[in-house]
Amino acid sequence: MRQSPSQFSRWAPFGGAVRQIICTLGRASRLLLSAWVLIYCNHGFLFAEDVHTESRTPFLHNIPLHDAQGRIISPPALLGDDGKPQEAKANPYSTALTCGKCHDYDAISQGWHFNADSGTAKPGRPGEPWILTDPATHTQIPLSYRGWAGTFKPSEVGLSDYQFVTNFARHFPGGGPGEPGKIRGRMAVTGALEIDCLICHQTAGRYDHEARFNALKAENFRWTPTIAAGLGSFASSRSAGSIADSVRPDRPAPATLPAIKYNRDRFDTENNVTFQVSRRSPVNNCYYCHTSQAELGDARWHSDLDVHIKAGLLCVDCHRNGLDHAIVRGYEGEEKDRTITDTAIDLRKQLIRRDNTTISEDDAKKLAKQQLQSEVGKIETLTCRGCHTDGRLGSPRLVHKGLPPIHFEKLTCTACHSGPLPTSEEQVVHTSMAHKLGLPAPERGKNTAPVVIEPVFLRGADGKIGPYKMVWPSFWARLNGNKLTPMLPAEAATNFTLPQIASEDVARDPYNTKPLTDSQIQKALASFSGGLSNGDPVFIAAGKIYRVDKGALNSWEFAAAKPYAWALAHDVRPAAQALGARGCADCHAKDSPMYFATVAARGPVEANAGLRKEMWELRGDDKSVASFFAFTFHFRLLLKCIVFACAFVILGVLLHFGLRGLGAISARAGLAGKDKT
Repeated sequence: MRQSPSQFSRWAPFGGAVRQIICTLGRASRLLLSAWVLIYCNHGFLFAEDVHTESRTPFLHNIPLHDAQGRIISPPALLGDDGKPQEAKANPYSTALTCGKCHDYDAISQGWHFNADSGTAKPGRPGEPWILTDPATHTQIPLSYRGWAGTFKPSEVGLSDYQFVTNFARHFPGGGPGEPGKIRGRMAVTGALEIDCLICHQTAGRYDHEARFNALKAENFRWTPTIAAGLGSFASSRSAGSIADSVRPDRPAPATLPAIKYNRDRFDTENNVTFQVSRRSPVNNCYYCHTSQAELGDARWHSDLDVHIKAGLLCVDCHRNGLDHAIVRGYEGEEKDRTITDTAIDLRKQLIRRDNTTISEDDAKKLAKQQLQSEVGKIETLTCRGCHTDGRLGSPRLVHKGLPPIHFEKLTCTACHSGPLPTSEEQVVHTSMAHKLGLPAPERGKNTAPVVIEPVFLRGADGKIGPYKMVWPSFWARLNGNKLTPMLPAEAATNFTLPQIASEDVARDPYNTKPLTDSQIQKALASFSGGLSNGDPVFIAAGKIYRVDKGALNSWEFAAAKPYAWALAHDVRPAAQALGARGCADCHAKDSPMYFATVAARGPVEANAGLRKEMWELRGDDKSVASFFAFTFHFRLLLKCIVFACAFVILGVLLHFGLRGLGAISARAGLAGKDKT
């Protein structure tokens, strides 16, 4: 137990000798306690790795912290040997070696949030990309390690894993590119960016995302989880990034790096820290990275939120996962895109052999694979159709009275039930990953890059029409034959001069949303002359490629300028607000947005300079068929009248001849009776 200054002062009359003895005994007791905890957690009667509660009640995590070397963190005593107060400085804690004492960190690191760069997981249905955005150079480049069509891998644009982390770690939970197999370069100082379990699993509401963002900007990677959890602060005025700047590449990292100044009140008398965590991540934790906001500014109060959230469900009720964190994404056909990893098989094999000591390792491995394949087959029950067909989680069963069955073959469930209702023009939407939602910033507007729109109704790989979000790439590049190489903003900025934002406009337009004119684009491209030896300078924006040829600026539709689109799943609307609830004309009127809404390519160019296409054109549909079918709805009432009239005529004819037939049968029966008599 630590002694307060008042307690310590009681011993002053007895002299320095007694005080020295007490301090020595205190240090010895703390060392013994730390050693006992270390032995208990690693070599004790109950091995921590083998301990499980097997209960649905969250376990109280009152646990010791471990640093990157596996040592238990024990802040110094309140008073030193000389009786003076001491700062509670110690190394930052490591999530891998703290949480990993009981939870298999290697298995967790294979999860969907962390495995994009591993190359071992199938990419699955295209999802939201990371968008490298720079307002100064009007750059917005969709990036993904998964190789989704329409995105660039970071290495393809010259972005290293370290640069990727510094750009996107604000909404990236760590692991993957932030935790390479071999630590080198700047990471020898900054440390790796380990998976921060508390981002998803803390329930106390004390996790500070802004503090995490500031720590990441300073490249204090190894210190970030400790700072964000509110356990302490960075104990140096010099950031890890600046220290890394001063270290020569051929020299080792400094032996002594800044410590964490811990908050003593977070530690109990045994130097344990209490974390309030739950396996079932709260909705607000998910929202930090997965907010999608179409009601911009003060209009957000109009939003009803997702019908499932309003009903009390959590995101993880549908988006489930096991220890491997292979989260169910929830789209139809996902089971075909799942990879059963060797790590998952080994984990299941260990469980099987634990419960059946007579089974051989080979047989356990085969059984483990069979069990995992069976579980993957059940993923389909967690889709919209699967859940509402089986009535899981109290969901209403599918009814759709009067809806022709062909709709279920041609449309996804989200086509009618997800996102904002379509209008004659696209709607701008902001997302956490693209617009840094959740972090303080100047107010974001409809022209804030990257400009993402929704809902755009496209036909997916399964042939079904569904709603999508869409963004058009914008960047400066080199074109060598058919090879297009994007330039990073830092490289582009050194080769040309674009109009600088006026000082009086900084507060009004902090995101530099003023579009570029053709003359400005031409001037910028001309400034590259002689500066690019491996291709001609070009500009990609709003669905077109811009290039100077013989002193004139030309632009045309270009494959690499096509928009990137990913499926829109939330927010889900109730049946009463579904598309089609007001009648067939919601989709089949002559001006229905489903077919005839204009989608204008958005980018840093003047209005109407980009491509403009109607929804049917983006899908590759036949406009004449859609128009003719919509035209027939003008006669729908007349057609109904004709159908009912025909039905009555047919019913009258049947009734007439039916009665005549009955009369004839009765007459014959009467004649037959007379003949017998």
